[in-house]
Amino acid sequence: MKPSLPVLVFQKVGNPPTNSHLKNQWITPKALENWFIFLTKKGYHFLTPANFGKPLPSKPIMLTFIGGFQSFYSEVFPLLQKYKIPVTCAVAVDTLGTYNSWQDPYQEPWQNILTSKQLNELVKSKLVQIATLGLTGNDLTQLPPQQAQQEIDESIFRLKKLYDIETCAVAFWPWARQNKKFDYNLSLPIFSACHGANRRSEKKVFRILQPNWFTRLRLSIGR
Repeated sequence: MKPSLPVLVFQKVGNPPTNSHLKNQWITPKALENWFIFLTKKGYHFLTPANFGKPLPSKPIMLTFIGGFQSFYSEVFPLLQKYKIPVTCAVAVDTLGTYNSWQDPYQEPWQNILTSKQLNELVKSKLVQIATLGLTGNDLTQLPPQQAQQEIDESIFRLKKLYDIETCAVAFWPWARQNKKFDYNLSLPIFSACHGANRRSEKKVFRILQPNWFTRLRLSIGR
């Protein structure tokens, strides 16, 4: 059987604020490390889009961190270095060095976003490839396809022009609207929880999984 490629997606790493209404978006550093240990012991091979075009190994998996939060540098990066795990990090390019302005602050306090200096350090480590969430981090599936296409294209251009970073993929939020068919003309891989994809995109749309008990069970016995 030809191996498939699961994409496991994480968002915020750390302990959520006590008044957070978004606790399901968080994972503690210890729980994340347990995921790394679990996947390693199960014999998974960690891939990034740099591996595309090559035959998949047995039990491949791709880890993606969405949002570009400051905690990726402080909490995740040391673990990547410890376990030598390559991952993808999806950022909204215009939010670098600021905060997650796409989030309603009444749901929980804003979180700081990676700086451009940190982003370049991550890329130079060879452990992190950069995907785009667009410019602002807002849900791209809520925009007309042409406007979303323009924002994606512009974000790819700015990552290259401003930071000399090649974009490896386009990522959509795990909570993005479901069952919406893509109508984007993208040559890059797409990570999305949405079910639909148009004919020209469907071969490079990867369905994402979120870290939970069901996913752990699926990865334990399903492969």
